[in-house]
Amino acid sequence: MPFIGAGTGGSSALYGMVCERFFAQDFTPRQNFRDPGDSTVPEAWPITYDQLSPWYAQAEKQLGVRGAPDPLRPESAAVGLPPAPPFSADNQPLVNYLTGRGLHPYHLPMACDYTDDCATCQTYLCARSCKNDAARNGVLPAVTEHGAHLLPECRVVRLEADRTKVTQVIAQHHGDMLALKAKVVVLAAGALATPVLLLNSRSGDWPRGLANGSDYVGRNLMRHLLDPIEVWPHPNHRTDAANKEIGLNDFYFIEGQKHGTLQSFGAIPPMQWLTNRPDWRGRALRAMSPAVRQIYTRFFTGGLVLAAMTEDLPYLDNRVLPYDRPSLDGRQRLRMQYRLHPSEIQRRAAFLRQLKDVLKPFRHMPVGSGEANANLGHACGTCRFGADPKTSVLDPHNRAHEVDNLYVVDTSFFPSSAGLNPSLTVAANALRVADHLNQAHFAA
Repeated sequence: MPFIGAGTGGSSALYGMVCERFFAQDFTPRQNFRDPGDSTVPEAWPITYDQLSPWYAQAEKQLGVRGAPDPLRPESAAVGLPPAPPFSADNQPLVNYLTGRGLHPYHLPMACDYTDDCATCQTYLCARSCKNDAARNGVLPAVTEHGAHLLPECRVVRLEADRTKVTQVIAQHHGDMLALKAKVVVLAAGALATPVLLLNSRSGDWPRGLANGSDYVGRNLMRHLLDPIEVWPHPNHRTDAANKEIGLNDFYFIEGQKHGTLQSFGAIPPMQWLTNRPDWRGRALRAMSPAVRQIYTRFFTGGLVLAAMTEDLPYLDNRVLPYDRPSLDGRQRLRMQYRLHPSEIQRRAAFLRQLKDVLKPFRHMPVGSGEANANLGHACGTCRFGADPKTSVLDPHNRAHEVDNLYVVDTSFFPSSAGLNPSLTVAANALRVADHLNQAHFAA
C-alpha cells in the first residue's frame, strides 16, 4: 500500500477541511456501545473534552475554521466560529427538506478561506491557496517566522534507541544516509507509517519494535466506515460542484447506541477525471465508447454526494505491519489486516436503514461501500495513548511509556475513532502536547 499524504503537511494537503470538535461523550467511548464484543475500546480517554477544549479553540483560530454550531450540541453554540458562506443553491433544497422533517442540518465547520470560485478541494491539492492545512498554517510559519528547518525529500528509515531514549534518527536524503540527533523526537507520519517505523526500529533492547513493550504498536487500527450516497433533490438536478457544506448528527446516537454522522462529500467526478487514473481502471474507462460515457454522465453524475460515516471500534487483530519487500523505488510498504466485527456490521446496517428512510422521497443510490478497506482517509489508533503501559503505547502527554524523549502526535494516538472527522482533534492535541514539551523539556 502507498502511504497517504507522504509530503510536507501530511495528508491535510488532501483533506476535505472539515474541522469539527468531537462530542463530549466521545471521550467516554465504551458506554456508547451496547455490545462492543472483543473490542479494546476503553471506558475513557486519558483526557477529557474540557481539558482539550482550550486547545480546540486555539486550533480553530490557527486553521481559520468557519461554520455554524451543531443544533444538537449546546456546547457548540459557545464556540463562536466565524460564519461560513450561506448554503449553495445546490444544497439549500436538501437542507430545507431535512429541516422540514424535524432534523437538524448545519453548515460544517471548515478550515477554508472561501476565495472566489472555491471548490472545497478534497482528495487533491488546492490551486487557490484557500485550504488551511498543516503545511500552510503550521510548517510554513514555523520555517519563515520561528527558525524551524525543513529537510525536504528526506525519508526516515529507522530510529535508534537505548532502553530509555532515542539516540538518533536514521534517514535517507538524496541517496545519502543521515544520522540526525535531537533532545526530543516527535513522530507525525500518520497512523499507517508511524507504527511501521517503530516496528522497523527493532534492536536488542527492543526486539518487538521500539516502544512496543505492550505489543500494541500497529494494533487497534480504525478507519471509519464510509458509505457515499448520491442524492438528486429534484428530478432535473445537475451539479458537478463539490459544495462540501451539510452536516447532520441526528443519527449520531440511535436508541442509546453510537453510530455516526452524515455530511456532504462533494460530487461524482466527470468521466474525464476518472479516465486520468494511471491504473487498469483508468485504461478501461479510456477504452469505453462515447455512448457508454453518455450513459455514465446521464445516470451516474449530477447529484449531491453525502457520506454516512459510521464509527468503527478498535480490535487487536485489526492492524498494520511492515511488508517484507520494498516497492520498486525502494520505499517501505506495509500490510494491513482489517475486518468488520459484529458491532460494526450491525450499527452500520441500522444507520443506513435510517438514512434510506429519510432519503426515500428522492432518487438516490450508493456509490461506494464502508466495507471497502481502500477507505483510509481517517486511519487512526495504531499507537494509542492511555494511563496503563500494558494496554497503550503512549502516556496521556503522548510520550512513549518506555522512551523518555519520543512523542507521537498523529492520529495513531486515538483510543477510539469517534464518529466525526479527526482533523481538528489531531491539531488541538498537537498544540496541547507542544505546550507540554516546552514545559517538560525546554523550560529555562
